[in-house]
Parts: sequence; C-alpha cells; structure tokens
Amino acid sequence: MGAMGIFKHIVQRQKEALSGLLEGKRQRVDSTIPLGLKINSIVKIDETKFIINEENLKVQSPGASTHTVVAAGKYTIGPMSNYKVYLQSTMDKEDESIIQVVVENTEIVSLAYFKVIDEIFPATEDDWGVWLNYDTGLIGYKDFIIDGELVYQRTIGSPQQDYIEPMEFTETVALDAYGMTGMKVDCLSMRYARDVGINEYVVVTMEKVKDEFGAVKEAGITIMAGIELAEPELEIS
Repeated sequence: MGAMGIFKHIVQRQKEALSGLLEGKRQRVDSTIPLGLKINSIVKIDETKFIINEENLKVQSPGASTHTVVAAGKYTIGPMSNYKVYLQSTMDKEDESIIQVVVENTEIVSLAYFKVIDEIFPATEDDWGVWLNYDTGLIGYKDFIIDGELVYQRTIGSPQQDYIEPMEFTETVALDAYGMTGMKVDCLSMRYARDVGINEYVVVTMEKVKDEFGAVKEAGITIMAGIELAEPELEIS
C-alpha cells in the first residue's frame, strides 16, 4: 500500500524540497515537542502490548523495526496542545504511523500510537453529508462502527446525546526541522473508544490539506486506530 493521507503529501513535498538550504539558516521548529522527539529522530516502540492484545486490536503492531520521524504537527484544542509526529519504518517506507502527545499545563496527559486504517474521498455533496451533516453525520455521532461489528463509543459528551459537533482545528505540519517546508490541515474530528482489555481508540477526521500558501491540495476522511502508550515503551535517539 502506498502513502496515505497526510503522509502522501509529506512524501511529495520532500521530493520537491531543495536540498542543502535547511541547516544553519533558521532555528529548529521542533524543539518544543515533548519527550525529545524531533524530525529525523529514530524511534523504537515496545511491541509487548500489541502482541498480547493482537487478536482484539484493529491497529497493527509497529513491528520490530525502528522508525524515523519524517514530519511533525501541532494544534491546540482549548488548554491542550496536541503534538503529532509522523513516522516511517526504517525497513519499509510504506509502513507509516503516528505518535500523538497531548500536553496540558506542561504535563503529558496522553501518549498514543496510531495507524491509518482507512481513507475515504467523498465524491458528491451527499457523500460528504454522510460524514458531516449536522445531527446525523458520522463524525460526531455517539458511536462509530467498523467492519459492521466493532462498535466504538464517542469519548466526549453524554452517551444519551446522539450527536455533538466535531472538534474543529487547524494542524500546522513541519516537513523539516527548520520550518522551510510545511503545510496546514483544516480538520473536523471526533475520537471513539472500545474496551478490549485495554482501550483501543479510533479517530475519524475530515482533513483538508493545504500548502503553505493556503491552496487546497486534497480533502477526505481519515480513520486512524490506536492505543495509549507509556513513556518507557518508547526508545528515542
């Protein structure tokens, strides 16, 4: 499977970027990411939790290889700063994943690993309405069903409330450590969860990918599945 979603645009912009113009020109833009994560960092993720629960999880294990941070994103929702680092396996560049770190009042309140499990590109207004209609859209509905049987419950709002509006934010993505190349992603998003012994999360997001000049490159629906990690489950170098 080729690059998906934001990863596809990361790969394309990397191909377009001019080499040799980055280092020494600007201050790093990735120095505030928690845990010492930076663009070009190497990350190894403990597989134990994935292996123990693999029969029940939709998200696949990160595998035994190491992963390179190829881009870093940030957005804010209320008092929480959300950092996303985009990973490619050092053994297979088509093996892509995301680590998300959520910080509130300088404290890490969430650390999770995600993989994109599906992408949908609605072709008509009615197709978009299935996902985004007020009161009935799948993004914001009280539950989200995968494979016709895996039911994930919305993690915010009252379970008695059929629909709440998705969270709206713009993620700024840096494609190099010095902010010379990047893009913005306008998002409408909702998180869901199911208990399989541990919580598995599904995040459903409408993503509108723009270049640094504001031109829309692509719009679609991205579905990610993932689980929480503990800091000792990451090795970062």
